[in-house]
Amino acid sequence: MNWTLSVIIICTVLALLFSWQEYRRADRRRLTWRILAIWISLAALACIALPISYRATTSTNAQTDAILLTDGFSRDSIPANTPVFTIDEPIKKDYPKATLISSLDELSQHQPAFKQIKVLGYGIDDADLTQLSSLPISYTAPALPVGLQNISWPSKINTGEQFTVQGKYYNQGKQSVKLQLKGLSTLEDSIIIPPAKTTYFQLKTKPKATGRLVYQLVALAGQDTLMNESIPLSIETTEPLRVLMLNASPNFESRFLKNWLSENGYAVASKAIISQGKTSEEFVNLNKLNLQHLSASLLNQFDLVIGDLSALKALPLSEGAALKQQVTQKGLGLIVRADSTDKNTSWLQREFPLNTIAAKEQPTVQLHLQGLANKTAKLNIDPAYIAYRSNTQSLVTDAQQHELAGVTLLGAGRLVFTTLNHTTTWLLAGNRSDYSNLWSLLINHAAKKQPATENWRLATALPAVNEPTRVIWQSSNPPQNITVNGAIIPPEQNADVPFEWTIKHWAQKPGWQTAKINNSSEISWFVYEKDSWNSLRKLKKITSMQNFAAKQHKGHTVTKQIQQSAQKEVPKLYFYILLLIACTFLWVERKFAS
Repeated sequence: MNWTLSVIIICTVLALLFSWQEYRRADRRRLTWRILAIWISLAALACIALPISYRATTSTNAQTDAILLTDGFSRDSIPANTPVFTIDEPIKKDYPKATLISSLDELSQHQPAFKQIKVLGYGIDDADLTQLSSLPISYTAPALPVGLQNISWPSKINTGEQFTVQGKYYNQGKQSVKLQLKGLSTLEDSIIIPPAKTTYFQLKTKPKATGRLVYQLVALAGQDTLMNESIPLSIETTEPLRVLMLNASPNFESRFLKNWLSENGYAVASKAIISQGKTSEEFVNLNKLNLQHLSASLLNQFDLVIGDLSALKALPLSEGAALKQQVTQKGLGLIVRADSTDKNTSWLQREFPLNTIAAKEQPTVQLHLQGLANKTAKLNIDPAYIAYRSNTQSLVTDAQQHELAGVTLLGAGRLVFTTLNHTTTWLLAGNRSDYSNLWSLLINHAAKKQPATENWRLATALPAVNEPTRVIWQSSNPPQNITVNGAIIPPEQNADVPFEWTIKHWAQKPGWQTAKINNSSEISWFVYEKDSWNSLRKLKKITSMQNFAAKQHKGHTVTKQIQQSAQKEVPKLYFYILLLIACTFLWVERKFAS
């Protein structure tokens, strides 16, 4: 319980107690005045114990500016004969002429009032900026810090998925910088950042472990280590996707895809038409099923169907209707490989009309996969591409931006359509990376999505020790008990989104933090040392300061006479006088009454 609430409760209880005693007195004369005096005296006593202040507007003709020094300031930018302040002791030691203040509120309450505050350096944390809301702020950003300019990576992936770290690095020096992604002292990937350049980078690996891991992002310039930061990752185990393959005929493309799916832990059932009335069936990581006729009950056992367009069009009406129903109503995923370009469109390709290219030979092109910066190795493609539609999303394109694979929503499910029928050549050439990236992309966009009853996200970027970390928890059921590292944390419900709660936590030690919700669900996030990711934190301060200064500039009109709002404390003398008058009245009244 804080001091203010304690004083209010104590004084209220005393006022009620004394009022009751006065009410019980036999002498009923001046009862109202006696009770009023009791409440006035205890109210005055509470005001003496508490800091009572008010917001007042003061006018001043002073044209004095003040300088606020923050980390990264330049001595050359400090004007002469101007008051200089700072809230950082290291800056005070570096620049002794600066006045060290305990909080930014001292600038708002300074008398005479300042015309404006000029902030030099990288700026102030967001939590402290609100203390300057009543003052005009001037801010000129310093030179951008060298190093990382931005970075992103997924906080969690599923087993078998590729982990990718993307970002931008500013190398100001004359020497190349080598960025390395390391895991358990093993080099996973690296890239060279040329000197005097800003370079976008992408580092990737496919983790084989499960659970919580911490990779390291290391920047090296020769023998010097410029950066060594932690990149946390949670690898979750999931049930393997169950895939049904429907092929117009046995072929290398289907065979290699089936092998790749089985190697990556998928459960696969494959059916191929050999001749009229004769089919072949194969099962990998899956018990044998009856695939002779497609029914709703059979399709309900799968998360994804991969089929040739001709084979899917040849399905009997009842089986085609069952497939469409499972996709549109049950969320079954569907990948269609366009092995034919006939104009008899069906629901399978209604959203993906094809255009053909007049070419004597089969084109060989590099592909661009959604989400990847680098292009793939060259691949033979059919002379056909998907025409643009506003309700589809492009997944794979060539150098001319021809769409070769796309996805669209189809009721509750997703349909992926592709004209790529020769991806096996990548495997035959030893290029497993592009092959895996392509099919992982198509499968991830098509597979059935399991409805999540509970979800969470980290709302604080790069949380640090002894700083507030906000975690957003979403659930249809209210959280009854939340503990973080064993300590009970009361959640705060979002007034606008009733199924969303905010967990606010101050970590005392770096590393993984674990929260348990209702003693069942468990979530984890990583907290860094306060001096980690320095360049990113400096950039964030610069951006926050620029936005804050721009907002303050719009809110303040500078005239010859400066109007400044300041927090002023009510003099305690007034409350002492009130207390004295009320107590004197009670004493005199009791004395003369007896």
